[in-house]
Amino acid sequence: MSNKERPNNYIITSGCSFTLGDGTWPYHINQDKYGWVINIGDTGAGNAYISRSIVWEVNEQIKAGKNPEDIEVVIMWSGISRKEFLSTIRENPMHELWVDGPHKNWMGNFIHNEGWDRFPSSDSTWIKSSIPYMDWDNKAVTKFLDLYWKHFYSEEESLINTFESILRVQWYLNSLGIKYTMMCWQNIFNQYTFTIPSGWARQQGDIIAGHEIWNLAWRDNKHYMPDRYWPDNATEKISRDTPLLKDIYPNATHLWDMIDWDKWWFYEDDQVEYGGLAEWVCLKARDPWGNGEHDPGHPSPSSHKKFCVEVVEELLSVPTI
Repeated sequence: MSNKERPNNYIITSGCSFTLGDGTWPYHINQDKYGWVINIGDTGAGNAYISRSIVWEVNEQIKAGKNPEDIEVVIMWSGISRKEFLSTIRENPMHELWVDGPHKNWMGNFIHNEGWDRFPSSDSTWIKSSIPYMDWDNKAVTKFLDLYWKHFYSEEESLINTFESILRVQWYLNSLGIKYTMMCWQNIFNQYTFTIPSGWARQQGDIIAGHEIWNLAWRDNKHYMPDRYWPDNATEKISRDTPLLKDIYPNATHLWDMIDWDKWWFYEDDQVEYGGLAEWVCLKARDPWGNGEHDPGHPSPSSHKKFCVEVVEELLSVPTI
């Protein structure tokens, strides 16, 4: 099928690095069958950032004349602990310090022009906290975020923010009659912890929340093994037996009840109830985890392709030409 015959349908996708770039699941969607893919995923994106990116992009497409009936959205939510801080040249006297240096990949903005040039970081950028106690190669940035993680981070507030981000998108897309599917990069709704095997962002033996298993447990390349299916000491921690966060934190329960779970895809088996891409890759596809020694924290392109064909494309509508 030629591009001229491609369906006049637009699939907007967003998420973190599990969604961003060549080789991830949006890249493998058959556009000749399902329509044009607009992927606005971003490195280290948290759920508030993902939510804002979807609302902005859908609004831009509608302003450009797209019919809401021709738009479909697929969202892969990220870890609840991730947070962004907006820095602008107008308000932050240290703005140039934030955006200068090797940590630029952890800055970003979903606002872009028609040529997909992102809003210039020299004007404003979202600073992505992403991973607790990460070394930013910048003392001022590291000090600021260390203070946040040590004194201001709240798992309950992060859960509330994630639920509110989900509901913002749910209500916005429902108001426009746009079809959508939501999923997670991994299980983000159960509470579990595990001991990291090495000190990339923390010291060996530290106990951390399971929401960052894939970023922390695998960042030390010395622990990469081509035949490993699951991070060390995590299997027994990710199960139906671990409590749901919404049952632990009463300020979030009512938000959980408002989410339309019929719009979600989860990987489920005897062990996992709210699994995402990561659990599907490890426990269903049985692919070794990691994209080689240089990228041990993400699924491989071949795993992404399998996931796209066997899961994502089965959820998409097939438009008529």
